Parts: sequence; structure tokens; C-alpha cells
Amino acid sequence: MKNVFGLKKTVLAASIVAASLAPAIAAAEVSGTLGASSQYLWRGQQLTDGAAVYGSVDYSHTSGLYAGAWASSETDDTEYDLYAGFGGEIEGLSYDISYIDYNYTTGGTTAPDPASSADFEEVHLGLGFAGFSADAFIGVGEVGRGDDAVDYKDDYFALGYGYDKYGISAGYYDYDGDPEVDGTLADYTHVDLSYAVTEQFTFTASKIVDQEDVNGVDTWDDDVVLSVAYEFAL
Repeated sequence: MKNVFGLKKTVLAASIVAASLAPAIAAAEVSGTLGASSQYLWRGQQLTDGAAVYGSVDYSHTSGLYAGAWASSETDDTEYDLYAGFGGEIEGLSYDISYIDYNYTTGGTTAPDPASSADFEEVHLGLGFAGFSADAFIGVGEVGRGDDAVDYKDDYFALGYGYDKYGISAGYYDYDGDPEVDGTLADYTHVDLSYAVTEQFTFTASKIVDQEDVNGVDTWDDDVVLSVAYEFAL
């Protein structure tokens, strides 16, 4: 995973420019992943009726800056996410701040109900220390595109702990609005348990353990969801 640049210049000025860029080029890295899972499990929700395949391409720099793209199949849809951020570690405390743009392709922009009506953006803030993690995904910008776009204000928060091959996390989805009044989605809390057989092969069990009632009825399926995923670096 390295960048290789061949520079051939015939004038001194151009050579000086190339030399000034060399340290930054050497410190940069491009990597990628490919993976497959028995289903797309996202924040306690099952987003596919069956298996999903996914992959990513990432650029990172020793300064802590990074950017990338991630894509996955979904049921009758394809998702691709673009992101950029800055992260690092100070005396065992890791930190990250990033911007994520979620996009969906089915239907196209000319369809009566295009998938792009679900596009949204988030800012991620994350901290980690001694196996513990805390993450906040704050809704920003708009959901949807064009004249139908509205302000996006949904937030998601998670706490986690990992030890050796085991992990546990709890996430809370805080949807903006009142589902009994304006038909928005109901808030819920889920818990995930994971076991990494290897660095590439992981089992995850997820369950929604609490949710906001809408007219006395649960709106989310709270059955235990199991997922098996295999991912490897390119």
C-alpha cells in the first residue's frame, strides 16, 4: 500500500517543486477493502433480505487527514458513502472528526420517487481509550435533493468496549420530530455483541432492546439479528 510517482523534469524550477512535494507524497497511503456479509446490519437494523457485498478505497496521511469512499449492495439498491476527516492518538486517547455523505442510487434522479430522496449527511465525533469508545453522529445539511430536500436533524450515539476478540456496543438513534404527530421514525436503542474469529471473520448479534411506542405499537422489529462478515485488505 504505497504511492509510486515517477517525476522527470528538464528545468531546475520544476525539479524544486517536485522536491518540495516529495515528503508529503511519501507520507501518504492508499488502501482498499473488499468484504461480504450474510446481511447488511446497520445500527441495529437489517437493511437487506440476504447477503451484501461491499468495498472501500481510502487515502490517509501521517498528519491524520484521510478521505475515502465506501459502497455496498442493498435490497434493490446500491449505497455509496463519501467521507473525509482527521484522526489521531495522544497518550492512548484516540480521536476522530469526520464528515460523511450517504448516497443511494436506485431509481435515478428522474424517477417519481428517486432513491436520492433518502440521501443525507452526518458529522462524526469519536473518542477511544483503553478499549472503550464513544461516538456521536450528528445530522447536518439536508436529507434528499432538490426542491424536496429538508433539514436533516437525526442523531445517533454509541458506546462500546472491546477486549481481545470480543466486543459489545450500545447505540441510540434519536430521530427528530414526534412520530405520533408528524410521522417521523421512532427512537430506539440497540445492543450488539461481536466475536472476531480472525481479523477478517466476524460474528455479530444485534437486538433492539428499547423503542419509542407509536400509538401504543412498536414500530421496529426487535428480533435478534445475526450477521457473519468476512473482509480483507487489498
